[in-house]
Order: sequence, then structure tokens, then C-alpha cells
Amino acid sequence: MQMDAECVPCLLGRVLYETRLCAPDRKEEVMAECLKILCEKFKIGVNSAEVATHVHRRAYELLCPDPYKDLKRKSNLAAISIFERARSYVHSANDKLKAACLCSIAGNVLDFGIRASVEGPELFSNAFESIVAQGLDLDDTPRMKRILDGADNVIYLFDNCGEIVFDKLLIEQIKSFGVKVIGIVKGEAILTDATQEDAIETSVASLVDDLDTTGMFAIGIDVSRMSAELRKKFENADLIVSKGMANFEALSDHAFKPIAYVLRAKCRPVARAIGAKVNDNVVKVIE
Repeated sequence: MQMDAECVPCLLGRVLYETRLCAPDRKEEVMAECLKILCEKFKIGVNSAEVATHVHRRAYELLCPDPYKDLKRKSNLAAISIFERARSYVHSANDKLKAACLCSIAGNVLDFGIRASVEGPELFSNAFESIVAQGLDLDDTPRMKRILDGADNVIYLFDNCGEIVFDKLLIEQIKSFGVKVIGIVKGEAILTDATQEDAIETSVASLVDDLDTTGMFAIGIDVSRMSAELRKKFENADLIVSKGMANFEALSDHAFKPIAYVLRAKCRPVARAIGAKVNDNVVKVIE
């Protein structure tokens, strides 16, 4: 996705949030350094995830290697605390794939430092119920089912901690089509995104048939820095399930297809790019 002017205050707001987590007495220094990077990298037509990666890399160099570490742990615990309720919802639904997509999307509000997310893990339960009750505003699950009916290999690109707990429900439904699921987590700690450690701690690692990482520090995934092995997995997949906005921002400029974007449109630029409204629950399939 091309970077929008509205991405600028959001990106800088997130950096400021990170300074408050790690070093509130250094916020002016960190913001000044990150502004330099932003001014250098932000050009018309540039990919939004690419710019954000450069900015956050500088913030992490100045702050600490994992500003969200405590919040990620709390997010996983908050999700685990209501997981059985979510599982019951999916198992009792007439359309289990759609219900699992909704639960997975609802987990996406466990994101911090941006608008349209909950302010803390302890507030998650009520937000989860509200988002699930909202339903899917853009629903391509019938197309997703059609692709899965003839699929052998599916890549599942994870997004946030907490959310990864509910991804188990969607992976279970995807595997019910008799497919092999390759899970991809972040190669390094970045924002609230799930890493291999989170996949193991939440038992996701034992659910997927293969667990790999992006192998990099990146918002979403930087296709230009993919290993040859990972690129081959993406090219050979019968379906890529891409969770969250950052993965959409990173992948929507590339030709990997078919791909199912499963997300909550939490900002205007992403909503416009994917053809939805702000705060819509989205399953969008591109073939």
C-alpha cells in the first residue's frame, strides 16, 4: 500500500508511545531522530510498511529491543482467558469458517499505540464481544471456501500477540479442508507482533504443520528481503491468509495470489485501499 499523508501522525504517535514505554525522559531525542528518518524515506508512492520499518528500526536502536514485551505477554493472557468462550461461539455457529474469521479479527484490537485499539489488555473482553457481534462487513469467505476446497498448502501469516490465540480457531477450520498449514511469525520482535516464542507459548506451533519466520525486522514483511526459501513457499501456496493491516500494507503492492486479507480496517488509508470503511471487519480475497 502506498503511504498516505495520514500515515505520518499515526507512525509518529506510535513512536511516541514506545518512548513512554521505555524512556519517557528521552522522547524529544527519539522523536527528532525518527523524524529525520521519516523525512528521508517518505516519498510519493513509497510503501507505507517500508517507511514504518525504517522509522521503528531507529526507535528500537535508541530505546530497547522489545518495547511492547510486557504488553504482549498480557495480551496473550487476556486472549487465553476468553478463548473457550470464543471456541464455543465457533463450534455452535452454522458457518464455522466465518465465525472463526470473526474471532480472529476481534483479537486484532489487542494492538497498542494507535487509535481504534483497546487501551489495555484488561479492556479486551468487552471489545471482543462487540466486534464479533458486528459481523463481517466485507465477506469473501465463500470465495475462501472455494479456494480451500481445492487447496493443498496454505500459508498463514500471523499478526499480533493475543490475536494469535484466536488464530488457532481459524487454523482449525482451514485444516478441516484437509490442507497443510505453514505458519509465519515475525523473525524479530517488532511492535506487538507474534514471534516464534509466542507461537510456542500459545500452542500455535503444535497446531500448524510447519512454523517459519519472516527472518527479518520488518513491519509486515519486506518482500525484497525474503529468503529464496520463504519466497518459494509464498509462490507455491494455494492460498495465503494474511492477518492484520501491516501485512496488507506490505503485501498489497505485490503479486502473491490468491491471498485472503483478514483484518479490521482501523484507519482511513487502509480502509480506502481495501474498499471498506473505518472499523469494518474484513475478509477480502484477491485472486
